[in-house]
Amino acid sequence: MKIFSKIEILEPYPGVYIPSIDSIVIAELHLGYEAAMAKQGVFLPRVQLKKELEMLERMLEKRKAKRVIVNGDFKHEFTKGGSRENRELEDMLDFLGRRFEKVTLVKGNHDNFLIYPAKRYGAKLYEEFEIGSYYINHGHKVPGNFEEIEAENIVIAHEHPAIAIYDEIGAKEKMPCFLFGKTRDNRNLLVLPAFSPLSQGSEINTLPKEELLSPLLKKFADVDELEVIGIRKDVGALKFSKLKNLRFP
Repeated sequence: MKIFSKIEILEPYPGVYIPSIDSIVIAELHLGYEAAMAKQGVFLPRVQLKKELEMLERMLEKRKAKRVIVNGDFKHEFTKGGSRENRELEDMLDFLGRRFEKVTLVKGNHDNFLIYPAKRYGAKLYEEFEIGSYYINHGHKVPGNFEEIEAENIVIAHEHPAIAIYDEIGAKEKMPCFLFGKTRDNRNLLVLPAFSPLSQGSEINTLPKEELLSPLLKKFADVDELEVIGIRKDVGALKFSKLKNLRFP
């Protein structure tokens, strides 16, 4: 399924391929999440890294891109992280370096200290990244010059968008989703879902607009006017309507 007729969702996975820049774009890997939860006494099976590597392999089978762009929150811990997180960062960076010609990391709010492993593995780390007609920003803060940026396509993350769907007896299912539409100044806007299979996501259709996570999304878009595409591993991409039509009274 395509967004804006030029961005392809690599369904059934939460990432896209952009032909004009020959790039696979994902966000929110949150490597080291299980180790961080273990410190809090919550013990989870350590499966996230394996699942993310498997998804990337399948996506590369669909589109053999030269570049991968990770739009923020490559890691989970805000601090330097322990040995487990560091091993996962190194394993992922090693994989990306072997499978892509260029590895571009856009810094998210969790990515403190990412510069050191990125340098060791030849990945480039940016606060924001502009390439071709695309401006890529994690979305956790608003750049002072945002309105002056000339790129016609804006790609953000940070929101972890998911859609809550209820059946006739009230049972709820939640699935990650892409949001897309226009900014207030009429540029194309794409909000990426979390790539992490452990991310629960924010129920974007039950969340009050004032409680959105991304200040960039709150300030520069009318979220209710954005279109929703859900993504499920068993069926792929599911096209819904605008968010305002999916809200519950």
